[in-house]
Parts: sequence; structure tokens; C-alpha cells
Amino acid sequence: MEEKNKRKKALLAKAIAERSKRTQAETMKLKRIQKELQALDDMVSADIGILRNRIDQASLDYSYARKRFDRAEAEYIAAKLDLQRKTEIKEQLTEHLCTIIQQNELRKAKKLEELMQQLDVQADEETLELEVEVERLLHEQEAEARKPVVHLERPFQPAEESVTLECAKENKKCQEQAVSPKADKQCGNSNGIPFLSPNCPNQEGNDISAALAT
Repeated sequence: MEEKNKRKKALLAKAIAERSKRTQAETMKLKRIQKELQALDDMVSADIGILRNRIDQASLDYSYARKRFDRAEAEYIAAKLDLQRKTEIKEQLTEHLCTIIQQNELRKAKKLEELMQQLDVQADEETLELEVEVERLLHEQEAEARKPVVHLERPFQPAEESVTLECAKENKKCQEQAVSPKADKQCGNSNGIPFLSPNCPNQEGNDISAALAT
């Protein structure tokens, strides 16, 4: 019995010693693991500190950029509204200018049409007056030309007809030029009534007589 107890004590002491060794080994292993974890924690802590500093700086930069963006956005909106107002004003002024120009052109066209109508009426009246005056002068010249040379009327009638035709042509030319400003200088007096050409016998009847006598 006593031997059995000794063996049991020896086995128990051996088991305790082995367990103690295993415990020490596990303790050493745990300490080593703790050291490695602490080293990792230290490294992570350094990285975290650096990142936190960068985050703080980035936050400041973001705040400054946000304020700047808000100011720029407000200025952009104000500038856009101002541009829209100025564009509307420009379009209104341009439209008003076009309207004024168009109305002015319409007034000018109407005025020119009225003036042209007035000039056409005056030209017709002057033409009628010139035709009447030419016919009267032709009749007077023919009457004066026949008086002193009645006995020479038949033989020299072709020459008289040629002179009359030439005179009629000159008077017609003056009549066509009566509308222009140069008409008064070329073939008319101050009242717009044209003189006959010097080639026509408009001075006196004796000029016709002298021409026929030659």
C-alpha cells in the first residue's frame, strides 16, 4: 500500500512538472506574441498618427475650398443673371433699333414715292406747256415766213419744209431735256419755256426771206 502511494506521488509530481514546463513554454509563447502584437500596434499607431494629421490638413483644405466654391458659385449665379439681363437689354435695344431703321426706311420710301409722284405731275404739266408753246411758235413762224415771199412759196416749198422739220427736231430735243436741271441753260428761259434753236427761223420773218432768196 505504501509503495502504491509513493508511485502515485511520483506520477503526480511528474505530471505537475510536465504541466509546469508546458505552462512556462506557453507563457513564453504568449509573451512573445504580446511583444509582436505590441510592435504591430506601435507601427499602426504611427501610421494612424500620420494619417490623422493628413486628415486634419485635408479637412482644413476642404473647408477653404468649400468656402471658395460657395463664393465662386454665388458669383457665377450673379454673373449669369447679370449676363441674362444684359442680353435681354441688348436684344431689346437691337430690336428697337431695327424697328426705328425699318420705320425710317418706310417713311423715306413713302416720301420718295410722294416726291416722284409730284415730279411726274409737274413734268407732265411742263410737257404740255412746252408742246403748246412750240406749236404756237411754229404757227407764227410759218405765218411770218409766207407773208414777204408769197410768189416764191411754190418753187421753194421743199426748203421751207426742211427748215420746219429741223426746227421741230430741235424743239423736240429741248422738250425732252426740259425735265433735267440743264434744260433751262440749253434750251429754255428762266420760266422753263425753251427757246428755239438758232438753226430755226425764230427771230423775224426777214431771216426766212434772206434764206429763201439765197
